[in-house]
Order: sequence, then C-alpha cells, then structure tokens
Amino acid sequence: MSTSTSNINELYSDVVADLIAYYDNAVLLPNPQLIVNNYNLTGAVGNTMKIPRTNSWPAGNTSVSDNSDLINAGFDLGTDSVSLAVSKKSAGTTISEESLEDGGFDTVRNAVLTRLSRSIAQATDISGFNVALSGAEADLTDIANLNVTNDGYVAADITTADVAVVMSPEAMGYAVKREPTVKMFNDIQNDNHDMVATVRNGFAQIGQHGSSGAFIRGVCTQSGIGAASNGASLDLFSTSVANLRGLNAPTDLTGFYYAMVTPAQELALAKELNGVGGISSGSIGSVAQDMANDALLQSLITQAIGLRFARSNNLPTGIASA
Repeated sequence: MSTSTSNINELYSDVVADLIAYYDNAVLLPNPQLIVNNYNLTGAVGNTMKIPRTNSWPAGNTSVSDNSDLINAGFDLGTDSVSLAVSKKSAGTTISEESLEDGGFDTVRNAVLTRLSRSIAQATDISGFNVALSGAEADLTDIANLNVTNDGYVAADITTADVAVVMSPEAMGYAVKREPTVKMFNDIQNDNHDMVATVRNGFAQIGQHGSSGAFIRGVCTQSGIGAASNGASLDLFSTSVANLRGLNAPTDLTGFYYAMVTPAQELALAKELNGVGGISSGSIGSVAQDMANDALLQSLITQAIGLRFARSNNLPTGIASA
C-alpha cells in the first residue's frame, strides 16, 4: 500500500467525516433520554449561557373568594437561572509512516477513530458526572465534595467510595460549542502524522429554583468489585426514587428516572437480583432473575423500581469517605 500524500489526506478526510458518529455512539451523557435540555451554541458569541428554572410544581391557590388577589407572594414560581459554561476536551494520537505501510489503511483508520472518539467521549462523561454530583468539572476526591444528597452509606460505613448517580432527565443541561473536530500535522522530523481531536462542551445542574442539585441523588457504596460490604442495593436506589418523586421531579415519557452505576455496584445489584448474597431465589422470583440475566448481557441492569440502569466506567470511584 502506498502512503502517498493522497492516501494520508484520504485518511484524514475519513476520520473527520466519521468522528462525530463514533463520538455520539460512545458518549453516555449528551443523550436526549438522559438529558432533555440540550443546547447547540455553535456559532454563538461567548462560552456561557444561562438556563432559566422554576421551583417544583407548586400548588395553586385553593378556595379563592370572588375578587381576591390571584397572584400573591404565596404563589411565586421563583424563577431564576443557572450558568452553563463549555470547556475544551481533547485527545491526540501519532501515526507513524511504518504503521500505514504495515498495518493497512482500513486498520489504521478504524484504530484512529476509536482512539480519538473514545478519549474525548470519556473526558465528556467524566466531566458530566462530576458536574452532576458536585456542580463542577473538577475530579471528586472526597464524599464531602458532593453537593447533592447522598442516599448511600454514610462515611463511617465505608473506607473508599464509589458514587452512583440517580437523576431526573430534567436535572441536567448540556451544551456544545464545538462538535468533535480533528486537526492533522505532519511531523517530518520523526516521519509521523499527528492527529488531534477536540470538542467544546459543558454541563450544568438545573433542578429547581433555589437548589440546582435537587433532582439528582448520589448513592455512595464501598469501592471494590465483589466487596462483601459494597452496600449497593435496590433499597438504596428505591429510596432515591421515592425522594425524587417526593419533589415531583419529572420522569421521562415512560415514567422512569435514570441511574448510572459503577461496575462494582452493577455486580452487587446483579447478585441481589439473582438471589446471591442473602436473598433467596424464591424471594426474588424467576421473572426478576431472567431480567437480571438478560440485562447483564445488554450492559444494563434492570428497569425495576422506576429506574433505568446503565453502567459506566466514568463515575467517581475510590474516593475518600471522609
């Protein structure tokens, strides 16, 4: 295979054309089902937008007399706004001339696409989960950094924590300023071709007036796959659902909230559904066991207790418990 300039340009063109599709397939959070508030800022001036919000479905006036004031301080929608700023995520890879000569055009193209798309997708998800749990993109280091209610174990029960996210699809906002973009440079000195992918996007907690994280719950459990004291249980996630329902937090069109869990939490929940670790097969029922088994094959857990579960490797794990 020739590695002429025309072939290099063709490789670059293919990667540019297909990167967004690969990126979209790999990213969990910029998903209309999980986050219904999606904004495209491409071409707009500035890197920050304001998203209006109101409080949670307040009750109207009751037993109103004729000629009474129908708008008063007791029925204030409490409108305000939250700011959503975008930031740049990037990934790069180097393609040697020898890899093109020896590896084959299609092999190299697919490897480049996978590497770039997964890297900026992972960076996007990590930022999104950090914002969901703390309101900022900075990495979580301690349970104390959570600014959402923790429905999981308290710090005294765990040494290092994994944190799941349970939320309403109305809880977050997502904006993109620059779609995934690729630039290529020829490194003549080293006989390489460098490709860099960037995306500019961001997240914000929306929730309700006065409490951005009200529609998001955290579930903290002990880190470690197979840990006997992991603590992840349907009871904890049911509690989060009840708390969200108590706030009238909106569900999706089919009446579900969403839970994103770590692999260790997925295993603990699967054991519970399958009757392992203290729950007998008879108490859980064969239908639920079949659901769990099928869900594991599909990288999902179950649709029990009013939640749609998904597993992610980009949630905070191993953070300090105090």
